[in-house]
Amino acid sequence: MMFRRVLFLLALAASPLLTAPLPAQQVVVCGADELFILDLTTPTPRKVWSWRARERPELPEAMRGTFQTIAECKPSEDGRRLLIASSSHGAAVIDRATGRVELHATAMNGHSIELLPGNRVVIAASHVANGTGDRLSVYDLDRSGVELFHVDTPWPHAVIWDAARQMLWADSQRDVVGYRLTEWGTAAPRLTPAIVAPLPDINGHDMMPVPDSPHLILATAAHTWLFDRDTHQFAKHPRLGDAAKVKSVHVDPASKRLLWVQGEGTVWWSDVLRFHDPDTTITLPGEKVYKVRWMPRVLDVVRPRTMPR
Repeated sequence: MMFRRVLFLLALAASPLLTAPLPAQQVVVCGADELFILDLTTPTPRKVWSWRARERPELPEAMRGTFQTIAECKPSEDGRRLLIASSSHGAAVIDRATGRVELHATAMNGHSIELLPGNRVVIAASHVANGTGDRLSVYDLDRSGVELFHVDTPWPHAVIWDAARQMLWADSQRDVVGYRLTEWGTAAPRLTPAIVAPLPDINGHDMMPVPDSPHLILATAAHTWLFDRDTHQFAKHPRLGDAAKVKSVHVDPASKRLLWVQGEGTVWWSDVLRFHDPDTTITLPGEKVYKVRWMPRVLDVVRPRTMPR
């Protein structure tokens, strides 16, 4: 009987129903000083979680003013952490359950952040006039404020870790660059450029993976593209190819539904979340939204009440 139970548990763990992602029901929203999670399952979407730097006692007081304009709010793959970067010069890794700041760092005009192997994180600091930005910086997650390494790059806006190819992808003013992690097991890690793909447009902006494909979806100044990570070629996105001023774009891994934010007029923000397949919009009056991300749902294995005999 014990052997049969072990076989059942192994089959249960391997079931695609338990390993496949579930369609997202929440989105993470940012742009001003509040980071919040919006529940889409009610007739009127509602905030179910909120975070502000000024309310976090574990964050050094000098850092609390560096999150006035949160430019990135990316969930970790398992949804247990939120990764944020601010154009007000801060970056942080936040525990989703408690809101506690696990890592904080200065990032001049911060625009993106990503978890890397070996308990490390990379932060994209974009352009500032005094020359202290234009870099990708690497940190240990358990050593706030201590930069291990940086590589110079103009106006970086997005970083994506590609586990399958063991490569960090970053966009910039004129290129998409693929970096290898070198000397990664040492105290002096480096990011070494391995691939440079010139953009078909200028000013790389948001960039996120397209699930179950080799593509990254990439917004530039006047267009939105698909970048093939195997051939290093660009093609216009079938839905947003000629859409300009796209500030945020994300595809839900489960439903494949497209979500984006498009700047309006002369401002960098919008109060409208846009969805495709099916097409709809959600307006958030009074909000200044820059980025919006699908929030992954964590699937917990539920043991059956009775075991098969």
